[in-house]
Amino acid sequence: MSTVTPNKSLGLTLALVCAALWGASFPLGGVLAGKLDPVVLAIARYAIATLGFVLLFMFSRKHTLKKIQSKKDFALLAAAGVSAQAVFFYFTILAYEFTSSGEIGVINGMAPFLTMLAVFVIDKIKPTAPKIFAVVLSLAGAGVIAYDPTNKIQGLNLGHLFALMGVLGFVTYNYILGKFGSDLNSRYDLFSSSFYQFAAATVALLVLGVVTGADFSSAAVLVENGKNFAAIMALGLLCSGIAYAIWELATLKTQDAVITTMALNVLPLFAMVVAYFLLGETITLQKLAGVVTVVIALCIYTLGDKIKFGKKAVSQQPVAE
Repeated sequence: MSTVTPNKSLGLTLALVCAALWGASFPLGGVLAGKLDPVVLAIARYAIATLGFVLLFMFSRKHTLKKIQSKKDFALLAAAGVSAQAVFFYFTILAYEFTSSGEIGVINGMAPFLTMLAVFVIDKIKPTAPKIFAVVLSLAGAGVIAYDPTNKIQGLNLGHLFALMGVLGFVTYNYILGKFGSDLNSRYDLFSSSFYQFAAATVALLVLGVVTGADFSSAAVLVENGKNFAAIMALGLLCSGIAYAIWELATLKTQDAVITTMALNVLPLFAMVVAYFLLGETITLQKLAGVVTVVIALCIYTLGDKIKFGKKAVSQQPVAE
């Protein structure tokens, strides 16, 4: 890391590009949702991402695949991949039947809050007052979006539940990183770690597809037209594999976790804007107000330990944010 010349402006720009790619993944999934079996769609995305890393290791002189060193590492990498990729995307695809990709993007933007709750319940680490305030504010923003008159289903619905279940998969991933991430990072570079996680997700989804009798023939839809093919390639390569590489470079350039995390706070906004252009989803003043409220809450959460509530600021090490 020390060999990379710091450039916070460039790092922040790269982090915003990453946030845009991850935000775009929700409307891109919406392009394909309902056209083929959800499990098959998820398999396609992560198989393409896995293949992308295989090609990287084959043709790059700089990056080589690090071999797994222990059964514990194998279990942790597999659990991280299944939770953050397989569980997350599978339930996200199910959510599209009931709600919009913009709403799903907002719910996914709340992952840090749910991670904080998991850490509090499991490890008994009490969150600071600013972070609690941010959670309440974000829930208010989500409520404003959920009850927008233009939603195809008013109020809370099954789509929100599916999206939440997907986010809980990502929260599990964050918790694993919070507990064991430093040890894994000392033995595996980001590309090797990502490859194992994507491969584990692909295998888990294949097993799920076989067990549930998924319609694998529906994959033909992916090459039915240019839009479908572009969507799945973008999901697999841009929003998965390449996004991870951009995120690593952004972190190296800024050398400041707060700056890069702040960039991701605008992910819900990117999701809604891309959904407007790609899927024609309506952006109303009420939805925009809800998204802005959530973004502000995310910013407060990110800076939670530096904001003064009362007489003094509370100093606390961030956990799995």
